[in-house]
Order: sequence, then C-alpha cells, then structure tokens
Amino acid sequence: MANKFLHAIYDDDDKLLDAVKYLKKEGVYIEDVFTPFPVHGLDHVLNLQPTRLAITAFLYGCVGLSFGILMINYIMIEDWPQNIGGKPSFSLIENIPAFVPVIFELTVFFTAHLMVITFYLRSRLWPFKEAENPIPETTDDKFLIQIPVNDNESDLKEKVNKTDIFKISIVQSGSKKEKLKIKTSSPNNVPIVFSVGFVFQSRKYSDGSSNLRIQFTYGRGRQYAKNTGLRIFRKHWISSKGEVSIKHPEHVKINTILQQLKLKIDNAKKSFDNEDSNFEEIYKLILNNS
Repeated sequence: MANKFLHAIYDDDDKLLDAVKYLKKEGVYIEDVFTPFPVHGLDHVLNLQPTRLAITAFLYGCVGLSFGILMINYIMIEDWPQNIGGKPSFSLIENIPAFVPVIFELTVFFTAHLMVITFYLRSRLWPFKEAENPIPETTDDKFLIQIPVNDNESDLKEKVNKTDIFKISIVQSGSKKEKLKIKTSSPNNVPIVFSVGFVFQSRKYSDGSSNLRIQFTYGRGRQYAKNTGLRIFRKHWISSKGEVSIKHPEHVKINTILQQLKLKIDNAKKSFDNEDSNFEEIYKLILNNS
C-alpha cells in the first residue's frame, strides 16, 4: 500500500473526464475519484463493474409480492372472511382484483426500503460516520483524482500537469484529509480550512460569457464570492494558470488585472498562515483592493 497520494483537483467535470481518459491511457493507476455529483461516463472510463442493486431490487420485490399475497389471504380469506355487498371474499383467486392495490403497495414498500438499507450497508454509511472525501470542496464544486505514489512522484506530476488541472498536491496516507490552508484558532483547537480561488458565475450572458468571481472558502461550508468585474468566455480560461489564453482579444489587460489580484491573494494567505490577520480582515482587504 502506498504511503502517500497525489491529489489532482479539477474545477470542471469535462476537464476531469478528459484527465481520467488521458491518465488511463498513460497507464496511471487511479485509486479513487471524488465528485460533488455523478459524472456521466466516468464509470465507463474507470472500468467500474455495473451495480448489482437491480438484481436485489427484483428479489426484494418478489419478497414483498409474496408477503402481500400471504398477508391478504390470511386476513381476508382464512381468518375473517366477510360478505361485503353480496360479494363474499371466500376465495383468493376470485377476489384477487380487489387485493391488487394492497399487494402492489407492499411490493413497492419492500423493494424501496430494503434497497435503501442494502445501499447504506454496501456503501458502509451509518450514523456519525466520518466523511472519507479528502477535501470538503469535493462536495461543492471541485473534482479530485486520488493516485497512489510510490517511487514515481516526478513522473506522475509530469503526466498530471499535462491535463487542464486546477491544483495538485501530495499528501501522506496517514492523513487523507488534505488541508489547503490551516489555522487552529477555534476553542477546541480544531483545524480551520481557508482557501481563495477564481470561479465562474453559473449564469451566462446572451453572448455566452460569464462573470469571473473570487471565491473564499472558510471552515466547513462557509463560502463567499465577489465579482471581479471581468466577463470572460470559459473557453478562454486556463484554470491551471489562473489566466486567460492569448486567443482572448484583451488577454494582456485581463491577465494584468488577474496578476495583481493573485498577488494580493497570496499576500493575504501568508498573513493568514502567520496569524497576522483573521479571515474577516483578509476578506475585506482583498475585496476592497479589488
């Protein structure tokens, strides 16, 4: 088992899918992939076996159907037969149309509930279970490929850097939780995650461009975003460099502005790491300067 892992982080599902295809083609072993939502085609690229939950659904449906028939037969035929409106329920076969709704509902009930229980057991999900995703951002807008590292760290980095990557890092296997930026200032001395980066606003304008925003992530789930005032086509954005390509007609002007912002962000991160400033001060500092 590898002692450390390479974490390749992406900010788009298409970039992730292209990266997985390239790395598999290069013979790189991928241990796991973490995504905030199901990525269509990813299971096929990773050569994952089809789920067998459909088989269990059929079996659980048969159990529910059998239970429904036996229950309604005992209640309405054997234990307490009734003559309702001149239609006695003395035979299961003759009265089966009246029992169909109950039998159908029990079939669905058994299938649904036992499927959920099976899924939780198979996925090892139970109350108070600690999350296994390496970084909290994989539940929001980031995609992560986890690759075991042996004696091939430089080779792996070279191959991963050829993809449209957002961030790359190496973590020890003893602590799969990757801490992007950490400051222990809580009363219980619990690490606090802090990161700053560029993201696109989900809404697009009529010409297809989107607002580029500065996103702050602090703690678990606390996120703040501020528009930079730049409208960019996503096809011109190079996430690995945090700048626009030369194909953009105003790439020099935009990249100059982005370089100034990145310099302020780097200074703010250093100030946070050195505990010279708290999150609120850094947040206001960057936004005021923006």
